[in-house]
Amino acid sequence: MRVRDHELLARYMADRDMSQARLGRYAECSRQFIHQLTSGAKNTCTPAVAKRIEEALGVLEGTLFMPGDSSETRMDSTVRRAA
Repeated sequence: MRVRDHELLARYMADRDMSQARLGRYAECSRQFIHQLTSGAKNTCTPAVAKRIEEALGVLEGTLFMPGDSSETRMDSTVRRAA
């Protein structure tokens, strides 16, 4: 899944007082990966991570991510943390 707008993702996080670490725990990925998504260093993630991020932020599915095929998607879920 491809991020629609990095700044929009960061604004939703700020509006909901959601830290990168907290969102990472909810989405089952690292804080660093969330930082990369919000900064634009990474543009894609797995569908499962995208769904968990949107769920954590309370937005409709497809608000922050759109379908996008990339070789990066396989690497995005490599860093997982226990909930």
